[in-house]
Amino acid sequence: MLQITLCIILGVLIALLLLIWQLPKKVQYIETIIIKAPITKVYDAIRYQKQLMKWSAWPTETNSLCLVKNTDGQVGAQTVYTNQKGKKFGFQEVTALVENEKVSFYLKSFVAPFEEDVRVDFILKELPDTKTEVSLWFDEKLKKPFFLIAYFGGVIDWVHKMHLKDLAGLKQYAEAS
Repeated sequence: MLQITLCIILGVLIALLLLIWQLPKKVQYIETIIIKAPITKVYDAIRYQKQLMKWSAWPTETNSLCLVKNTDGQVGAQTVYTNQKGKKFGFQEVTALVENEKVSFYLKSFVAPFEEDVRVDFILKELPDTKTEVSLWFDEKLKKPFFLIAYFGGVIDWVHKMHLKDLAGLKQYAEAS
């Protein structure tokens, strides 16, 4: 019985080591949506953190309060995430702006032990008939071996679904007024 238990434990450890070795350390994807709104309006809805928090799914899905730090709409602007008691658990910071073309963010979570580096870029393209194509580029580097939490805990899929909700929220927000 002891030998069977030891074999099972050894098998599980070998399986975990193989997963750590084989699973990708990077998570990357691109999602695109067409918005019936001028590119300037869509660009501002993304770069201004106070506007972004009106359409983003993150505050609701994480049950967080969001505070804007630094000059909103500029490189260095941050949305700081706090829990309901006011304890800070992460932030997103605008790292690059190319007018009516690109808004880049760096994201940091203080509660996720599996994240090493998280970047999100919104790439905008003006289309005919006052439409805007928005591509959300997500790039995350994970820490091994803790990244198994993200894979097996469903965090990667959850984040991807939140980005899809974000794009739908941006579309609804920009097309509403």
